[in-house]
Amino acid sequence: MLSLLLMFLAHILGDFVLQPRSWVEKRTAKIQYLFYHIAVHAGLLFLFFSWDLTGNWQNILFLTAAHLAIDSAKIGFEIKFPKHGVLAFIIDQLLHIGSILVVFFFNNPEKWNALIGQIDPYTILLYLIAIMMQLFVVPIIIRVYISKWNQEVEFNNKRKETLFEAGKLIGVLERVMILCFVLLDFMEGIGFLLAAKSIFRFGDLSNAKDTKFTEYVLIGTLLSFVLGTLIALGLKQALILI
Repeated sequence: MLSLLLMFLAHILGDFVLQPRSWVEKRTAKIQYLFYHIAVHAGLLFLFFSWDLTGNWQNILFLTAAHLAIDSAKIGFEIKFPKHGVLAFIIDQLLHIGSILVVFFFNNPEKWNALIGQIDPYTILLYLIAIMMQLFVVPIIIRVYISKWNQEVEFNNKRKETLFEAGKLIGVLERVMILCFVLLDFMEGIGFLLAAKSIFRFGDLSNAKDTKFTEYVLIGTLLSFVLGTLIALGLKQALILI
């Protein structure tokens, strides 16, 4: 377990602490900045595993090569799809984490076997279904329900003044939080979340001086909370029954 923590620490330091922003901005045009970044990672791994380089040099070599390959692919992706930086970042980090886990489980097969033995496919499927519903099904239900008001000119004008798909992202985040609150038996958190959102929304809605728009926003918000809570409660009950 110590080796796993050290690999994660090296990754965090190398990717987020010891990587200047200038390197990130320049490495798409000048490849040497990518090699500077890889050298920092390799140096951290050598430092953290200096107590047993004989037993870990292959792991260090693999992680360094994997990091170079992943970051090179990320740079190519960013050049080809410059508007998808967030997606590139998420995939990049998942691949880095995956490479660390590969090294750990390869050297500790008993940990992998123990993990596999603890996995319940029914539980995983229930979580997956609940998350997919929160992320994709609920937004569609809300959009379909409130679509009858979307054609009104004043609503479209107000929606154009907001960040692109910001409301959708806020809704996803709040439903994920609701799911966590219900599973943790912290129902008070849902009330706190609703109160917090109401406070932040109060200024916009009071300044809008538009009863229709206020009702439009409230309907969407309450639908999101109700559906998110029902899905979370359904998941919790299903987990008890299996």
